[in-house]
Amino acid sequence: MKIQVKISSFLAALFSALLLSALAVFIIWSMRDRARLIRDNENEQLFNMLFTGLQDYDDFGSAIEANATLRERIAGFAVYDNHLSLLYSWGKVPGTFDENILRENIPRGRFGRYTIPDKTKHSVKFVLHTGRMEPPAPPDMHHRPQPPGMRQGFPFSNIQGRGRYYYVDITHAPYWRTITITAALLPLCCIVILGASFYIRHLYLRNREYREKIEAQKNLVVLGTAAGTLAHEIKNPLLSIRLQTGILRKTISGSGQDEIGIIEEEVSRLSELTYRVNDYLREPEGNPQRVNASELLADTARRLCGRDIMEKDSLQKTSVKFDPDRLRSVFENIIRNALESESPPDEISASIRRISGQAFLITVSDRGRGVNEEDRQRVFDPFFTRKSTGTGIGLSISRRFIEAAGGKIELENRDSGGVTVSITVNEYVEKEKAET
Repeated sequence: MKIQVKISSFLAALFSALLLSALAVFIIWSMRDRARLIRDNENEQLFNMLFTGLQDYDDFGSAIEANATLRERIAGFAVYDNHLSLLYSWGKVPGTFDENILRENIPRGRFGRYTIPDKTKHSVKFVLHTGRMEPPAPPDMHHRPQPPGMRQGFPFSNIQGRGRYYYVDITHAPYWRTITITAALLPLCCIVILGASFYIRHLYLRNREYREKIEAQKNLVVLGTAAGTLAHEIKNPLLSIRLQTGILRKTISGSGQDEIGIIEEEVSRLSELTYRVNDYLREPEGNPQRVNASELLADTARRLCGRDIMEKDSLQKTSVKFDPDRLRSVFENIIRNALESESPPDEISASIRRISGQAFLITVSDRGRGVNEEDRQRVFDPFFTRKSTGTGIGLSISRRFIEAAGGKIELENRDSGGVTVSITVNEYVEKEKAET
């Protein structure tokens, strides 16, 4: 697959993830902003409800306790004077008011209202700054907390008149629940979006790869059909040429025999190419049956190399499930490649070993030229070759036959030069034995 496609798809996935993450952030912050507006609106309603209750009661505490909503939502109420000391308190409130909390990144609302979130208690401190300056009070009245319902020498209305800060501790469980959920959702959404974007990219690349493979398969079908037809049509002219060269060899003498020999060599090369193309186009599985791979490899080696190339510790009886003709073709292709790689014949060796309960590893090694690293993945492609006289189809035929039989073939360069071809094949198992 082209590198440009991978880079462009990566950038598209990254841009989509960033865009969707920005949208998720916007939605989550909108949820938070909505929760904040609801919180502030409820604060105003509770505060107004509290002051409205003073029409029927003498103090704030009585108004709170008489109203179920106020009693449930308000945890503490206090009025602080100009010296930041308590004038009145109900519930749990600070003994003195700390004005620093109004200066530490707390935005001031309209009409002197402050909202101070308290995450530890899941509540909100609502503070109203009246802006009043407390008039001088008798010495015994300064800094003295005013218990609920007690006036200590002056009317309760004086508390309201002298109050500089009204402090209300209001519980806001839904608001903090929204804050907690959105805090967890924000990174989770970003991670999910990022993962989903790159997973979609992965699916896109795989689908593109599959489409390319399908197109390649279509092209191979067309090429295979054309190659099969061409190979079939070439056979008859080659046969005629072979017959004619035989007649010419009988009638021509002298230097003409050399030219006839060249023609015969080229005819043989074309004939071998057509046979190999037909092998490649054949149904790869064939007729699998029980085959002794050790004997077949030894016979093929003796015929091509003129000697037994099997190592002494190699298994002598290895029953594999393979079509005999196709397995012989595999061994021939591999040994021919070893001979054509300029390897000394006595340096070609083979072995068969068991690697698992029902599989064998067959290796053929040589000391030839080896394979360039950049060509290792291409040597199994049809018609790929670096040899001037090779067809480039032997290894592709071998891989096609081996994979059809459920095995695999690999090629590796040896440290001191040469190549080792490794073939993994399945052992032949009797049906009765397999069922038991």
